[in-house]
Amino acid sequence: MNATIVNAAIHLLNTLLPMLYALAALAYVVDFFRDDRLATKATRPMLVLVILLHAMYLALRTLSYKHIPLASISEVMTTTAFAVTVVYYYVEFRTGTHKTGMFLLTFSFLFQTVSSAFISEMGVFPEVLRSPLFGVHTGSAVLGYTAFAVSAIYGVLYLLLYHDLKSNRFGIVYRHLPSLDLLSTMSRRAAVLGLVFLTITISLGTLWGYLERVRFPHFYRDPKPISTVIVWVVYAIGAVLHYGFGWTGRRTVHFSLFGFALLVISIMAVRLWIPSFHVGFEVK
Repeated sequence: MNATIVNAAIHLLNTLLPMLYALAALAYVVDFFRDDRLATKATRPMLVLVILLHAMYLALRTLSYKHIPLASISEVMTTTAFAVTVVYYYVEFRTGTHKTGMFLLTFSFLFQTVSSAFISEMGVFPEVLRSPLFGVHTGSAVLGYTAFAVSAIYGVLYLLLYHDLKSNRFGIVYRHLPSLDLLSTMSRRAAVLGLVFLTITISLGTLWGYLERVRFPHFYRDPKPISTVIVWVVYAIGAVLHYGFGWTGRRTVHFSLFGFALLVISIMAVRLWIPSFHVGFEVK
């Protein structure tokens, strides 16, 4: 494909995506507060359209600039916006409810808007970002971490609704949110999806580390893979407690929130305090 046409398509999609996310989020907001029939019908088609165009945008950037779109903060933000939307679509499709879309798509809209405003094609990118194996590894990591974040959001919504019911406050949140059981299910399914992607991340990371052992001889002692495995173990225990021992409701929500808190702490620790070669994979 002609490079000029590809670049024009990238710039067009970069401009359109924030507007499309705004329209999709607006449809979900109207549906949440007003139960408008037109807005309800528009939510799913808008969501699918945004996912398809965003996937095209990321694919074109990858092909044109020869690296996965995770080399700068702006690229991470657009990839995260896409991941949030994909995970939300999965949860909506599995549960059949669209009453939480406004919470998730608002995040996607904000992330994509900031990314579109500041993203650039300039810079020298680490060669490792051009590796297809490493690309799938990091892409699955983003999807896994995003799924855990979505699970945490549903967990917070669950606790808000639980405390409203316990305090006999039947306000707007009570009237429009799904039931406690459904919110718990949404949180759990997002967490299980995150666990699947994190399993892929660890498996491919281990393979990549073995193949690149000459360049990164201390890969297996790096704090990032170690902390990732610890997070995986926590969420795996949560899945076993639910499917094997029948844990439901608040106990599974609290366990999911604990896992997400551990994930955030580990990311901050590796980024700010503990040396890791992963931190070097950024644009210069």
